[in-house]
Amino acid sequence: MPPKKTKGGSNEEKVVLDYLVKVNRPYSANDISSQLHGLVSPAQAKKVLNDLADEEKIQRKANGKQQIFYAVQTSIEVPSAEEAEEEEETIKDLEQQLGQANDQNKLLASRLQGLNNALTDDQMRERIAALSAEIKQNEERLQQLRAGEVISPEEKTAIEADHATMIKHWKTRKRIFKNIIDTISEGYPGKISDLFEELGIETDEDAGADVSIIGSK
Repeated sequence: MPPKKTKGGSNEEKVVLDYLVKVNRPYSANDISSQLHGLVSPAQAKKVLNDLADEEKIQRKANGKQQIFYAVQTSIEVPSAEEAEEEEETIKDLEQQLGQANDQNKLLASRLQGLNNALTDDQMRERIAALSAEIKQNEERLQQLRAGEVISPEEKTAIEADHATMIKHWKTRKRIFKNIIDTISEGYPGKISDLFEELGIETDEDAGADVSIIGSK
């Protein structure tokens, strides 16, 4: 059924004409159909555009084998110099805000990736507690050995190897923990010590570990 005509033309003509005036860009019939999300088919768009061009309501121009259509420029409201300058300043401000937002997004994405790759707070607390207990036990045992308790060379070698392994694990976990805290502290508004207390984080010093002795081994 052909589109219903109104005094000023068909409904499709009004939609197409209003759209061309609004965007003020050249389009082919297929483009118009796509931009209007199928409101008019490509065939309908071609007929409507040609009808509007015949009525001199829009301009028509051949582009190779394809025809493009655009609004009559005399019907487009041209902004004043002051308005154009204001628009230019607005665009510059928005571009600056966009750049700042992109930079902030990259920073937050980097922090998020670092946190996702690290242990959770609960896992870290459990691991620190377990390693601290093992280190303390090994330190006590090592002190006994240094005091003169007789053991075999094999036992001594095995104990010292275990002790070195525990120290290595402790240093690795401590470094991971420090990296996470350094990342958080960059954007944390308060004191890190307050954050530790709020989360229930216990440091080596809080646990009574003599870090200077451990680090010198």
